[in-house]
Amino acid sequence: MSEQLWGQDIEQVRDLARTFDRSAQNLDAARQLIDGAVLGFDGWGANVDEMRDMWSGDLAPSLTHAADALRTAGDKAAQNADDQQETTDSYSGGSPFAGASASGSVQAGNPFAGASAEGSGEAESDGGVLDWFGDQVSDGAGWLSDSASDLGGWLSDAGSAIGGSFGSLGDAGGQLWDATGGSILDGRWPRTTEMIASGLLFGGSLVNAALTAGTAGQVDLQLFDDGDPYAGDPQPVNPDTMTIPNDIEDLTQSVTDAYGAGDGTVRVTTIDTPEGPRVIVSVPGTESWNPATGDNPMDLTGNLVTAGGGTSTMTRAVELAMQNADIPPGAEVMLVGHSQGGMTVADLVSDSGFVSEYNVTNAMTFGSPIDSNRIDPGVNVLEVQHQSDVVPRLDLGDSRAPFLPGSPDSGSNHTDLTLDNPGSWYDATANHSHKEYTDSLSSSTDPGLTAYEQQLRDSGFLSGNENSTSAVDVHVGREN
Repeated sequence: MSEQLWGQDIEQVRDLARTFDRSAQNLDAARQLIDGAVLGFDGWGANVDEMRDMWSGDLAPSLTHAADALRTAGDKAAQNADDQQETTDSYSGGSPFAGASASGSVQAGNPFAGASAEGSGEAESDGGVLDWFGDQVSDGAGWLSDSASDLGGWLSDAGSAIGGSFGSLGDAGGQLWDATGGSILDGRWPRTTEMIASGLLFGGSLVNAALTAGTAGQVDLQLFDDGDPYAGDPQPVNPDTMTIPNDIEDLTQSVTDAYGAGDGTVRVTTIDTPEGPRVIVSVPGTESWNPATGDNPMDLTGNLVTAGGGTSTMTRAVELAMQNADIPPGAEVMLVGHSQGGMTVADLVSDSGFVSEYNVTNAMTFGSPIDSNRIDPGVNVLEVQHQSDVVPRLDLGDSRAPFLPGSPDSGSNHTDLTLDNPGSWYDATANHSHKEYTDSLSSSTDPGLTAYEQQLRDSGFLSGNENSTSAVDVHVGREN
């Protein structure tokens, strides 16, 4: 019986060798490209240093090792193809797919096995090389999969941070335009406070975008990023701790209660009356002055957006809180706010659509700069300030930009009330305190205050009936 010998397809082995070599070159090129990206940009900080160390100490050497392994395997495959060709050429049968050796056999289909004078010994040696290469390919595939996943996650996070920062910058730029050129095109002279607040917001957003992009998204402070609003589920207020509205200072006390209920809390009080429900929405003021935004929209960024003439996340979140509170259809609604909360209230009741949807009849602000708001004329407004409280004067009396002629436009329908300072004229904290406003209102005999309080009593907002009064707290927040 004649001996049949089988060998490898030499051209397939040569193609495999070339594939290994091209793959090694591609890995080298990828390493050089990422080297330039990681080490070449102008960034700083602990996160950036950690990223560079991870690349230089682990990822880049692993890529080099994988490329070297592919190159070695390619060289071995090319050499074995040459050996097979030699053996084929010398075999008397002349078949291009036959291999011969002194022992009369060749490993079938193994590109790393070649014929030789010693036959089986060479095959065993080449089998070890194949096992080694298989281990290298398996390890390399696992590393590449893990690295691709890590790199993909890092790039996604970085892209999201950079995109978000430029989105905020675009919003701030749009608000600045609305406060300046856009205002003129709309037939309204720019207001000094709106221009200043919008300019500060744009400048801060520009710094944030430059910092985030300059660090490839590794440093994302979210400076002046107003984000998107959300409101939680209503939480019933314990009747034993609830302020029952009986007089006008109880309205400010309900705002103080909302301050005490936790950051980002809006209180919604419902009074059942023979004429139908009356609802009072109590909105606190600023609870954070950090330019880096977080969950609580009652902060510096919210102030700048609202003061600049924009619609802040805080304003939209309060409206969401009212939706979640399930205000009874047809109920008459009153909004009360201190400081930034008063700005939010004024912003809401300047929207005729909102006033109509929620049947808003009254609004009260204390310690709030709201002179620039064009409040719906159907809303009866009480604006309260201490004589030396600086905050309600930040709107500069709705003054036009200083380079423009003329006087400010007339304001909306207000009852203005200026109270004596609770302390020294220079005590800014006491003069702006929501608690001090409650004390000042309780001792005031101003005729305007008395008339406004009587109107609220006649409307059913000041019933003083604890059996017909309930309240819920709604957490409002910002999604960044």
